[in-house]
Amino acid sequence: MQVDWEFLFSPAILDALLHGLGVTVVVSLYSALGALLVGLAIAILQVSGHRTLKAAGALYINFFRNIPLLVQLFFWYFGLPELLPPRDFPLLYGGRFEVTVAILTLSLAWGAFVAEVLRAGIEAIPFGQIEAALASGLSRPQAFRRIVFPQLGPIVLPGVSNELINIVKSTSLAMTIGVSELTWQAQQIESETFRGFEAMTAVTVIYLALSLSVSGLVRAVERLVRAP
Repeated sequence: MQVDWEFLFSPAILDALLHGLGVTVVVSLYSALGALLVGLAIAILQVSGHRTLKAAGALYINFFRNIPLLVQLFFWYFGLPELLPPRDFPLLYGGRFEVTVAILTLSLAWGAFVAEVLRAGIEAIPFGQIEAALASGLSRPQAFRRIVFPQLGPIVLPGVSNELINIVKSTSLAMTIGVSELTWQAQQIESETFRGFEAMTAVTVIYLALSLSVSGLVRAVERLVRAP
């Protein structure tokens, strides 16, 4: 079969790809926000100085970093109805349950990776600054808020950028639980038209554009926080 690039610009194919792009963007945005919040919370546990809290943070990181993401997707997809029965939590299952599971899984999984980036960034700041803040009368949370966090951006942004790009790419696995994102749409197009090469080429270009956009946005933020 001859390659036909014009096929990609037919209304039905464009609608399918745009729908998939929209789902991918939504899942990526919510997952990125969730991963940042989870990562920050776990990183704070890691540097808290409290043995039990540090152990809890380390346990979380080791658990989620060492289980394949695909396994985690299936675990939550099939396990949530057992842990949180639909009859008791109807709102959780009333909408697009598979999208909720994808966002939850990506947030929890990549939150562990973001936590390590943030922890390393916090530990890169000289501890003497924190000691000086504590000696001046600030509480430990105040010292982190006023001394550590303002310096954290330039240190952690490159690493956070990598994890955000990984989140975007990992949304492709959500097709395995029925999320109609880009890769799912491409497979549907292939099964209906046998134009798999053209469809996957289009999806490849879109994923590349998304990743480059995330990288460019983070670099812009990095230049902003480094500006005097």
